[in-house]
Amino acid sequence: MSGEEAVDATFPAIEQWARDLAGWAVPAEIIAQAPESPWFHEVDRFSVGGSIDRNRLSHRWAREVLPLSGGTVLDVGCGGGRSTVPLIPPATEVVGVDTSGAMLDAYVEAMARAGVARRTVHGEWPLVAQHTPVADVVVCHHVVFNVSDIAPFLLELTTHARLAVVVELPVRHPMSAWAEAWQHFWNVPRPVGPSLDAFVEVTRELGFDPEFEMFPRTTVPFVVDDASVAVARRRLCLSAERDGELAEWLHHNPPTFVDLLAAVRWPGEA
Repeated sequence: MSGEEAVDATFPAIEQWARDLAGWAVPAEIIAQAPESPWFHEVDRFSVGGSIDRNRLSHRWAREVLPLSGGTVLDVGCGGGRSTVPLIPPATEVVGVDTSGAMLDAYVEAMARAGVARRTVHGEWPLVAQHTPVADVVVCHHVVFNVSDIAPFLLELTTHARLAVVVELPVRHPMSAWAEAWQHFWNVPRPVGPSLDAFVEVTRELGFDPEFEMFPRTTVPFVVDDASVAVARRRLCLSAERDGELAEWLHHNPPTFVDLLAAVRWPGEA
């Protein structure tokens, strides 16, 4: 899709994606009284540990197109490097992009342990795209449901990839697990969309030729303890004074997290 087309044409899938994501906004009055941001993520959750699975479909799809003798990977929304490390080898040079400096620090440490050349770009994609080098493969895991203006985001991923873009996402919005709790504690209904199908339609509308496949996600039973209550409290914009009430409700209504993921891959254009 050219820049002129992006301005002049109507793209129903892209427009619907933006409308659906807008529906997930937390009401301003709830955010204003929240002790913590509901969007905060602990660095440890995204750091490289002992649970990396190199056979995960999205990792295999990325490695399939990397040159056997090496190659470069650009990871947008890289966190601590959990989506980059499984590509080493064959990748010998990596670039991580993230809005969090703490995440990028963890990324550098993980890539140093992996023994690859590395660099980072601190900022929001696609605003930092002009300062980011192209790579053989661009990966982007669990980010797109945070992106309302999806067209320029995906177009810059594609023009930064020589060989392929590989996106991993859950089949439905990851915050849908908390929909029942939002209704209970705030009487705020949560949307249904967007979904994997909507994302695939967006990529087709942009002129890509995507292939996609779903695969199961390993989940563990939800346990109500101090740590899980603290996470739930933050996600729901509640205060610590309500921890007892929240724990009791979670005991009877554990969140159902998305247990089905998808890999979506299309050719790069760099």
